[in-house]
Amino acid sequence: MEQMIQSLKDASGVNAIILAVVLLVATTLVSRYAVRLVRKLLSSDGAPLPSSTLIENIVRIAIWGLGGSLILSMCFDVNVGGLLAALGVGGVALSLGLQDTISNFIGGLQVTLMKIVQPGDHVKIGSTEGMVLDVTWRQTMVKDFENNLHIIPNSSINSGEVEKIEPAQIVATMLSFTNDTRDIDETIRAMELAAKEAVEQVAELERDPWILLTQIGEYGTWAKMRFVLKDMDHVREARDAALRAVSPYTRMNLEDVPDGRRA
Repeated sequence: MEQMIQSLKDASGVNAIILAVVLLVATTLVSRYAVRLVRKLLSSDGAPLPSSTLIENIVRIAIWGLGGSLILSMCFDVNVGGLLAALGVGGVALSLGLQDTISNFIGGLQVTLMKIVQPGDHVKIGSTEGMVLDVTWRQTMVKDFENNLHIIPNSSINSGEVEKIEPAQIVATMLSFTNDTRDIDETIRAMELAAKEAVEQVAELERDPWILLTQIGEYGTWAKMRFVLKDMDHVREARDAALRAVSPYTRMNLEDVPDGRRA
């Protein structure tokens, strides 16, 4: 009798392990295909939520949480409810040491669900300006137009000022030139034309360059030049070409400016 009972226990143990393996494989497959489906839905036109790693990770965590609960409950007779209650008590103490992480996670949810920024947006966050690559559970990744990657905590985005620049293909750069006897309107028109001709050599324009004054002081004038490209593949070359073209106008000596364009 004892041998029979032991045999039954061994058999049930083997069955539990087999069932655990089956559930583990099923959870892996469901997680993989669910994430692919979510990625496809979020990347389609008219999706209610932006495509970001955060949404995919939430789906992945939910599926693995459900799969893990089933394995513990069905295969190992673990009281999942009691385990969750114990984890909840310990989670309170743990959260005190992970305030920044939790703040960034909640900030990531707000950034994603409220669509504050989305992958592909042209944004300016503090002193950082560039394209949003991704929004994760902790941080937002922005790549500037010098190909530098900036890692910005999500909590900073919620608490700080975020400027979304539309359209996404706009390129902006600051200019300054000395005050002299030149007619400022004529000078700006000449600079815009020079920048347009230079940019067209390296990239296709959606909107021609335009210059707006931002500040005039005793020793100089500051302005911002903007233009819109049809794509972002040649941002660095376009910005460089535009700045080279208008650089003679920023000097007091205009010998380098073509005669037909001198103000």
